[in-house]
Amino acid sequence: MFFVLELLKNEPFIWLIVITTALYYILTKNHGFWASRNVKYIRPVPLFGNAFSTALSFAPGCKVQQEQYNYFKGEQYGGIWAFWKPKLLITDPQLIEHIMVKDFTYFTDREGTVDVKTDPLANHLVNKNGNNWKILRTKLTPVFSSGKLKTMIQQIIECSDACVEHIGQKAATGKPFEVREEMAGFTMDVIGSCAFGLNINAINDHNSQIRKLGLMIFAPSRIRKLRRMLGMHFGFLLRLVRWKRMPAKFALFFLNTIMGIVKYREENNFHRNDFIQLMMEVRKEEEKQLKDGTISEIVMNDNTIASNAFVFLLAGYETTATTLSYTLYELATNPEIQDKVHKEVVDVLKKHKGDITWEGLAEMKYVETVITETLRKYPPVISVSRQSVRPYKIPNSDLELPEGSVVVMPIYSIHHDPKYYPEPEKFKPERFAEENKQKLAKSTFLPFGDGPRICIGLRFAKMEMKIAIAKLIMKYQFRINSRTITPLQYSPKTIFLVPLGGIWIDFIPRTYKE
Repeated sequence: MFFVLELLKNEPFIWLIVITTALYYILTKNHGFWASRNVKYIRPVPLFGNAFSTALSFAPGCKVQQEQYNYFKGEQYGGIWAFWKPKLLITDPQLIEHIMVKDFTYFTDREGTVDVKTDPLANHLVNKNGNNWKILRTKLTPVFSSGKLKTMIQQIIECSDACVEHIGQKAATGKPFEVREEMAGFTMDVIGSCAFGLNINAINDHNSQIRKLGLMIFAPSRIRKLRRMLGMHFGFLLRLVRWKRMPAKFALFFLNTIMGIVKYREENNFHRNDFIQLMMEVRKEEEKQLKDGTISEIVMNDNTIASNAFVFLLAGYETTATTLSYTLYELATNPEIQDKVHKEVVDVLKKHKGDITWEGLAEMKYVETVITETLRKYPPVISVSRQSVRPYKIPNSDLELPEGSVVVMPIYSIHHDPKYYPEPEKFKPERFAEENKQKLAKSTFLPFGDGPRICIGLRFAKMEMKIAIAKLIMKYQFRINSRTITPLQYSPKTIFLVPLGGIWIDFIPRTYKE
């Protein structure tokens, strides 16, 4: 023993070998995980696993996912690693249905949730797990009821009108412009109005603090993407060094803004049809229940209200803006589809005396198929994961996953599998027409997830997109500008499906004859 200590003391090179060996062991100790369970897998590399090219932004996530999906073709699932962590990539829709719907009680949790102690805006629905998620979901579900959504139509119309006018001013200059920027301004204004009760005017004011926040969070960036991935897989280390995903300056600004709105409304008995108001009403009901002993604590406290206001921004800004942009791209690329959308909108508006109504939006069936096909071809989020809360035996197999296992549903690849969607690269809205819906295999359309944890705001998002498309197509024809890179390519610097170089569209004002 003395000899070993002396050797280490006098030979630094030996220390290097010891440390390197220890690190290698730590970083590769899980590399036998799938082989020991007789699961086909893609060989990982130390530290990165199979995430090297995506973590360092060498390739877009959809490309890497497609390569992995193709490798496991014919299998129900396959083994991959995200950094040091083994995960199971699910390639069979029937198994996806089991995980997300039928056997949901085994997979109630999301992976990589954020510690509320290190992030003051993390106390929201997306970040909740277990019973805490169930309680909050139950309280928030009525907020997204048909009756509540109807009250917000006029606010979305006002934001759409501002967007149409702003586009008109730009189009009049004859210069092309990038449509994602315009749609981002529109969706930010909708969130400001319908979630926060604020007139952000992001469509015109590029110096808006909340718009700057959106850009800070979602703009493609190698560093931000790497930090996000590290935060998901090495959260325990980040907590040790007290690293926060959200800059303290912005978190404080957002919290103060939301709490200022709540305080003003309470003190002045002010009421507005938006999500903050609806959450305040939930809290009032909780306060009554606390007094009569029905519940033991208030769930919808100040921090929960602020956090869930923030998640409206997190979930509804980039995803909706990107989907609208891709929709406009496909309408511009396919004039015959654009004409059908225009005709349907004209007919529905005539029936409703020129007004956009809840009932009229429901009648825009073809517009809905166009949005749905856009979400199929360009899912904003390319995958979704779930974490098991207890051991789970994969149906019709010998594989049992231990508690804490992470399974990944490759949304993009399933949406582009010709087995489920013939000619997947073609834009064909009729796939989702009423007469064809029943032909679709279950759990092959997943842009909003599926099962009890399906996106709570999906109906709001669809309503918002329908209104925007109706307003824009009544005013303009869309044509692809030559600055758009075609066929579309995707940025490797973000976890979202973002087109390289943007989407450039010419907006041509319609004449009264049309």
